[in-house]
Amino acid sequence: MNLIFLKIGGALITKRKPYTLNRKKIQEIAKEIVNLRKKYKFRLLIGNGAGSFAHVSAKKFKTKEGYINEKSKIGHCIVEDDASTLNRILVKELIKAGEKAISVQPSAFIFCSKRKIKSFFLEPIKNYLKNDLVPVVFGDVISDEKLGCTILSTEEIFKLLAKFLKPKKIILMSDVEGVYDSRGKIIPEISKKNFSKIQKFLKGANKIDVTGGMAHKVKEAMEMAKGKIEVFIIGGKKGNLEKCLKNKKVGTRIIYS
Repeated sequence: MNLIFLKIGGALITKRKPYTLNRKKIQEIAKEIVNLRKKYKFRLLIGNGAGSFAHVSAKKFKTKEGYINEKSKIGHCIVEDDASTLNRILVKELIKAGEKAISVQPSAFIFCSKRKIKSFFLEPIKNYLKNDLVPVVFGDVISDEKLGCTILSTEEIFKLLAKFLKPKKIILMSDVEGVYDSRGKIIPEISKKNFSKIQKFLKGANKIDVTGGMAHKVKEAMEMAKGKIEVFIIGGKKGNLEKCLKNKKVGTRIIYS
């Protein structure tokens, strides 16, 4: 199966003001995906980030830490609703553009223990892909037998799915054009050999990103690449996705070698 994983970053499809969409960008990406799938005939699994939706409420309630106070449980519900709301908006725009997109809620197929994935059920996703539907997952609040709940980022969910679905390529589409060095130049390739040198350039999370920002993305990308999968961090500018699919130079390539 010629399968591609594509993460659409939350900062790309939302604006900085809490709970504000960048609907124009969502629609642009949706149309681009439909056209590229028609042109290149590949299977696709999409994941979206939380942007100014769930990151805001997750920080407020410290949801990643679990049930830590009396507000944690209602916080769990609010954060999950925020995350799934953005996912549903994206899915609706994909369907409007002509894509066979279907929302898949990670908290319905993953169970954790102390933030570690304990069990999961992937058969529905496998069947969607077999029938050329496009599953759309997202960073979500996951039930945790020890903490009550926790958060798994889209990258962490991709890491799990990649082990079993074996995508040809994983593309992380961001609001930046790749991973930058100290001079503001894009680093063309990150590998096991230069990762330790690159780490000092990586920034952590911005003010509302509870999942760790670029540092987290690159760390998880290196883990994904262990399965001999090419991972790319690219900007969301129109045309970048096609360049990446055609193996043209774009963004930062991450390999484990």
